[in-house]
Amino acid sequence: MPRTLTAALLAFASSCATVSEPPRVDAEVRVLSQHVFRGVSQTDGKALQALSAWAVDLGEGQRFRLGSFMNADGTNDSGDGVFPDGNGGQITRVELEPTWIWDLHDGTFSAAVVNRSYPNIDGYGDTNEAKLRYALTAEFFGMRPVFSAYYDLEDGDGLYTQVGLVRGWELEDGLSLETAYHLAYADKDQSALLYGADEAGFADLTAEAVMRWRYTPTLDITGTLAGSTLVSSALADSLKAAGRDDANLWLGVGLRWMF
Repeated sequence: MPRTLTAALLAFASSCATVSEPPRVDAEVRVLSQHVFRGVSQTDGKALQALSAWAVDLGEGQRFRLGSFMNADGTNDSGDGVFPDGNGGQITRVELEPTWIWDLHDGTFSAAVVNRSYPNIDGYGDTNEAKLRYALTAEFFGMRPVFSAYYDLEDGDGLYTQVGLVRGWELEDGLSLETAYHLAYADKDQSALLYGADEAGFADLTAEAVMRWRYTPTLDITGTLAGSTLVSSALADSLKAAGRDDANLWLGVGLRWMF
């Protein structure tokens, strides 16, 4: 069923890609001091990540976007991360995300299927999630609200939701700063999967600041500072009991190309 949904999204995009606007392609490579996923350290050490996004304007305020994500561990020692040791130089997480996007009068709505796999890691199977996202154009205290929800389609393994606030600053010509704050809530099934807890609760509170320097019209150089902590004491205690850190801080640098 999930793979059928993914195929349907791709087929729909192919059938609609008859617009005259050329597709937009973004590609990014970044190096991080730590790989963190939903407040949980995956590898407490260097990670190399590659991202891409291919977008087509379908007209009438609609777009199709095909995104991809790849993480490669930069160290054999995963520290207190959940990934096992010995994966230095290997790809450990891959995502493919076909997305429909609608521009509405008060914001942007999108629906996607996220296919996630873990190559080179035994015991981690593929999974698929339905994703809904709504970003308002209105500002509250100078920040734009964003709502996201993920539901596991593979085994019905629960709901993970986020509410966020995003703000951008144009500091000077070619230099900008974007800050984002997200608070997540995990139901009982997702809490068990992610944190080893047997109850639902507020999960990771994440803060991120990204500085962008427009080096050329098609190239940005980026620097990232981010951190996360688990809000629910029950979720945090469960993670710590398993020898994991419930609070993380990481840095990153990257190159982003736009075509």
